[in-house]
Amino acid sequence: MNTLRFYTKRIFFVVCAVFFGFLILIASRSSSLENESRRELSQHYPRPLPRIVRPGEQLSFQPQPPPILNSPKINYNELGIKRELDQELLDRIKFHIRDTNLNEGAKNECKLNQTLSQYWLKSEGCTFFFLILLLLTVCFFRRSVPVRDSWEKFYAEIGTCDLYRDDEIINTLLKELSTMPIRNVHIMEGGTQVKLVLTFENEKQAVFKPMRFGRDYETDPNHFYFGDFERHNAEIATFHLDKILGFRRAVPTVGRVVNITGELKAKAERKLKKTFFVSPAKNHCFVGKCDYYCDTTHSICGAPDLKEGSVQVFLPDDTTVPRKHNKSPYRRTYSKKTQLAIWQQDMKFCQWKVKNQKQYAHGRRLLDLIDLHVMDYLIGNQDRHHYESFAVFDKVPSYAIHLDNGRSFGRTDFDDDDILLPLRQCCVIRPSTLNTLLKFYGGPKSLTQALHESLSNDPVSPVLAFKHYPALERRLHNIMKYILECLDSQRDGPSKMIITEYHNKRIPETPDGENDDDEDDKKQDDTLALAQQGQQPPEPPQVPEPNVQQRV
Repeated sequence: MNTLRFYTKRIFFVVCAVFFGFLILIASRSSSLENESRRELSQHYPRPLPRIVRPGEQLSFQPQPPPILNSPKINYNELGIKRELDQELLDRIKFHIRDTNLNEGAKNECKLNQTLSQYWLKSEGCTFFFLILLLLTVCFFRRSVPVRDSWEKFYAEIGTCDLYRDDEIINTLLKELSTMPIRNVHIMEGGTQVKLVLTFENEKQAVFKPMRFGRDYETDPNHFYFGDFERHNAEIATFHLDKILGFRRAVPTVGRVVNITGELKAKAERKLKKTFFVSPAKNHCFVGKCDYYCDTTHSICGAPDLKEGSVQVFLPDDTTVPRKHNKSPYRRTYSKKTQLAIWQQDMKFCQWKVKNQKQYAHGRRLLDLIDLHVMDYLIGNQDRHHYESFAVFDKVPSYAIHLDNGRSFGRTDFDDDDILLPLRQCCVIRPSTLNTLLKFYGGPKSLTQALHESLSNDPVSPVLAFKHYPALERRLHNIMKYILECLDSQRDGPSKMIITEYHNKRIPETPDGENDDDEDDKKQDDTLALAQQGQQPPEPPQVPEPNVQQRV
């Protein structure tokens, strides 16, 4: 009996050993097979290498995104934008201007704002002509469109101090620009990039700039400012920023989503219609005609046929309301070899050059130039070579129209302080401009909050990538630093810096009606030509700072 028990235990242990050994053998065999299959897979499908940022690597060319439709409004407080506020800097500025009444000075900047309609009716010998013209307009448009549409109201209210003042008229105009049916489309001639002229059912026109990049795309640092792409949303954002800064000199612009096939191709002129095609991705595209980026590689494509863009109202025809094309004394060289202009190398350029030019020696033009460059610095616009002004109001100096802002908002990581050199060199500023900057710098509502609330009303909101907001706050802080530097340099207080008009008593005023620009433009062209050839311009004359008359 004991022997039987002994053998039973032995047999049990042997069976267990064989069973578990068999399991171990199977497990090892399966693991070896798995490893072998992995080796085979790795040979046929190698694992991707981690992305390595290599020296000199350039930014990728971003594909064209679909338009933004029915995006929910985002509360500004949820963005967590930090304000760049230096309380000591703000206190020092307020100490300098403690005896200056900015609000009272702002009232004297435009003593009489005469509109185009008022000017036409008061012009000698023109009253009867314009009454007849108005009567003919009423008879012609009686059956098709209202007698006074938003375009006509906007034109009639263009003033001697700003482009518009009635927000209700502008809001109606923006709504019609974004919704009114399009009658026909043709190419805008002479542009560097794709622009289309839209003619609406009321026979009024506007410029359409299609979206090429998404909101997050930034300019390649290796690109020159004169070769940069234009951004449709930059035009929209600049119009709103110009408005909240109180300038009101930017042309009304709004976002719109169009149907490439139904609204553009179907209404396009023959020359434009030839450029439409369907891409390999089955998206509807067109090329257009322009100087840069008008080829198949840079075509404008929808998703599949919807395309977002900006629509900017046309200014009145220049045969009826003439405009002057002014060269900026602070324009850049537009040269790859000589990249720095004279004004970028000589901090006394404003004293010996600009303030002694006839068109800037008297009146509002110098202060208009400062306003323009303050706005350009905030939006990062380096491409300001000319500016336009109305030449219709007799004996009334005209302001600089804030046109052509498509190359703005290109980078958030770079602040080009050279754009602010007119302010830093001339050290003059309007009371209203300084008051507005102080309000947004130290007031309860920040600059970007006011801009965000204004942009939220646009049909293609959000217009800007939110990463531009910290850049705007940072640039506003830099402007306030340079304003403080100018105030610190004023030996006789801020009375010669904060002015409503600039007057250089050493330069005689030009009689009304006489062209004071041609001679100065020729001298400036000669100076620029010397700079581009690598030669030094003549030494500036050593003249004392002229007396400045403040008309407040």
